[in-house]
Amino acid sequence: RLVASLLMLLPSLAGASHRSENFVVEAPTAEIAGRVSQHAETCRVQIARAWLGHELEAWSSPCPIRVKLTSGEAGGLTNFGFRDGRVTDQSIVVEGRLDRILASALPHEITHTIFAAYFGGPMPRWADEGASLLSEDRRERMRHDDIVKDLMIRHGEIPLARLFRIEEYPKDLLAFYGQGYSISRFLVEMGGRPEFLAFVRDGLKSGWDQAPRSHYHLPNVRELDRAWRSWHRVAITAARGRVPAEEGEVEIL
Repeated sequence: RLVASLLMLLPSLAGASHRSENFVVEAPTAEIAGRVSQHAETCRVQIARAWLGHELEAWSSPCPIRVKLTSGEAGGLTNFGFRDGRVTDQSIVVEGRLDRILASALPHEITHTIFAAYFGGPMPRWADEGASLLSEDRRERMRHDDIVKDLMIRHGEIPLARLFRIEEYPKDLLAFYGQGYSISRFLVEMGGRPEFLAFVRDGLKSGWDQAPRSHYHLPNVRELDRAWRSWHRVAITAARGRVPAEEGEVEIL
């Protein structure tokens, strides 16, 4: 009987998986795996439409998502392989409370996959993380508004000419994410999401002084920096007046 009981417990101990068209989710239970898979598909559609203007084609192989439930806030990590201007493999890990995973971490990580499909290679760190934060819920965006507010009060922000060229994550990760979020939000509000992606692509190709002239009618990155700082003076107040999304809706700023 003891052996039989242990055999019955094995599925719950090992967790469960759920396969959808574009994802295969491993989670503690089948119900959670199904919810995460369904929400990942919804995020994939809505975020691709918001940034690219169209849905992505189905991936040739599903993206693995591993779910770790904890009692804390949510976080995630997405890994990619690239070859010849395309994604060859990708995988996602998310952890935290389930409600925070669905509202924040999962949309953030799915946004990384949309950007990877668009660029076919690594995106600049500030833009990849900053713009992915725009897909998180209002609570998380407000937290980053406060981070940037504090950052600028203590003059800890990085000049954009240097921020745009950072290839590795700096030690002050919260400040880096916050500033990347703020400048991404500023650029999106100025010209929209597709223009933002074109700006980043051209910045990588032609240089960060040329890109502001081509996309935002600003002569160079120094003037872009000045415009961002002026915008930031009123951005925090405006952000706090936004209405949160309805339950179950993917909230994309």
